[in-house]
Amino acid sequence: MPRACMTKTHQLAPLMALSDLELRLEITNATAANPLQALHLCHELLNAESLYPTRRGLTRLVGKEVERIGLIIANQPEKIQ
Repeated sequence: MPRACMTKTHQLAPLMALSDLELRLEITNATAANPLQALHLCHELLNAESLYPTRRGLTRLVGKEVERIGLIIANQPEKIQ
């Protein structure tokens, strides 16, 4: 497993307490700032899902956001260095 996937960089408890709309907004804001970091956030949320059994529908919500982020990344022009 890549090291980045094992590193916890986000405070998940406050995010898990948000409504679906608020969480979607947080992911959208993260995507606007850095799509790769937003993917990392989504991965962390999904990994922590078992720790928050009262958080229902997380897989569906985050899955839709991952698809959207994937489209954004796929359509970004490559950076020439």
